[in-house]
Amino acid sequence: EKRPANSKMPGGERKTPSSEDKRKKKLRQKKKKQQALEAKLAAAPEPEKVDDAKGEDPIVEDKSGDSKSEGKEEGRIHDLRVAMVGNVDSGKSTLIGVLTGGELDDGRGKARSKIFAHRHEAATGRTSCISQHIVGVRDDGKLVHSNKSANLTTAAKNKAWREVVANSRSVITLVDLAGHEKYLKTTIGGLTGCFPDYACLIIGANMGITKMTKEHLGVVLALNIPVCCVVTKIDICPPNVLSRTKRHLFRILKSRGAKKQPFLVKDDKDVRTCLKNQSTKITPVFMLSAVNGKGMGNLEAYLSGLRPRQQWDDKAKTVEFNIEETFNVTGVGVVVSGTATHGRLVANSTMLLGPFSDGGFKPMLARTIQRKRVPVAFCNAGESCAVALRSVKRKETLRRNQIRRGMVLVDPTSKPASTVSFEADILVLHHPTTIRENYQAVVHCGIIRQTAKMVRIKHKGSGECLRTGDKASVLFRFMVRPEFVHEGTTIIFREGTTKGVGKVTRVFNDSYKDMAQLTEDELTTKSEEVEKKDQARIRAPKA
Repeated sequence: EKRPANSKMPGGERKTPSSEDKRKKKLRQKKKKQQALEAKLAAAPEPEKVDDAKGEDPIVEDKSGDSKSEGKEEGRIHDLRVAMVGNVDSGKSTLIGVLTGGELDDGRGKARSKIFAHRHEAATGRTSCISQHIVGVRDDGKLVHSNKSANLTTAAKNKAWREVVANSRSVITLVDLAGHEKYLKTTIGGLTGCFPDYACLIIGANMGITKMTKEHLGVVLALNIPVCCVVTKIDICPPNVLSRTKRHLFRILKSRGAKKQPFLVKDDKDVRTCLKNQSTKITPVFMLSAVNGKGMGNLEAYLSGLRPRQQWDDKAKTVEFNIEETFNVTGVGVVVSGTATHGRLVANSTMLLGPFSDGGFKPMLARTIQRKRVPVAFCNAGESCAVALRSVKRKETLRRNQIRRGMVLVDPTSKPASTVSFEADILVLHHPTTIRENYQAVVHCGIIRQTAKMVRIKHKGSGECLRTGDKASVLFRFMVRPEFVHEGTTIIFREGTTKGVGKVTRVFNDSYKDMAQLTEDELTTKSEEVEKKDQARIRAPKA
């Protein structure tokens, strides 16, 4: 519209709009919105008529109780998580790039270049962080690909992921983990914190079974995650080396520690056999090449036939959300990503964030939620999403450096409490010498990763020390800050490489100022300090 002739003053300054101009502007905006709504309603198809006499329902339900419109109305979509583990340079990122992009690799790193999230990863060719990539599954079992690079703009990524989700019946989330020994803590954190339904052990045919391959397989078996094995690079591997790698892999899977039954998959019939016997000890073994595509069809058919293994309680009254990563988005503020483990997280709800360094929790407002880069109204248990947070108190400003991996968002009605001490029944897998009291190791407990000290060891065997293969009940104490721990959680403690596994049996809701369990030396020191304070209070009588 043309600006009025008297919109500017003679001096060149703009004239302040009057109340009449504001009112006309609001009326024009309201009229435009109404016209757009009418056009949208006119273009929409008419709903099907329902015969009230017969009492028919437009939503047809099957025998299992799931409705056909459930995925659209409630925003539900099956999410299968598969963790990719294996030694460095075994082809994990390349395989994910082929599965998600739908194009074969050229043998020069074309497929994996679309997966790397950092510049140093593209330069070295090695993954150093936990990254997630999705591929959709249609009703006929075919995969829905998205041939987009990981280093695109945020808007392009959002558009690509939304197209995959919209055209899919279910979604497979492929978790790319690091293979180098230097990033073992990152790999273990991804296996314990991302809650994968299945694990895929990648083995390079020309490299064979290495030290880190055994290490990753041991962690997967300790966490009771079903595993399948994929032997890659069969196009460049000599036949004698390939047969040797196959024999070594089968021998390890049949060993006393693994107790698995390897099953070589050759055709679709073998794929159906593996899908029917998922609960048994059968471990499918795929042999493929990401360059010529040999064997890729069997792996795709197997992944599309899998179903989520874990059962989540999304109807629980209490809500719990584990935080894995933090972001600072321009115009939005602090955003956290993670997985909901209990209940249903609803947008614009007040939650408690913690524990902080003092062990306390602070009220926060979960403003908006995005799942698979698609805005949603809520997030059910077992689903991963990103949540934009804001402090409930206007005067307090929430900063990204205040939030760390391992924190949780919980319902205020649950009255959460942090802890610094917990008991666990452990099994020592491997240690070159012995383990005694005050031994310190890095403990992985879900998404928590922190150094802890063995304060007390209850061992049924002879002596006060633990050796390889021993079982004991151990009291752990975190060394840096309090954490939020549940009973029954599986833990892994390590010193460099994996040393042992266990399960939490008891949690003490204590703090560093008031510890629930003390050793004999600590009790002696504490009693001496109390005696000194009492003696200092005694004063000589006046003359």
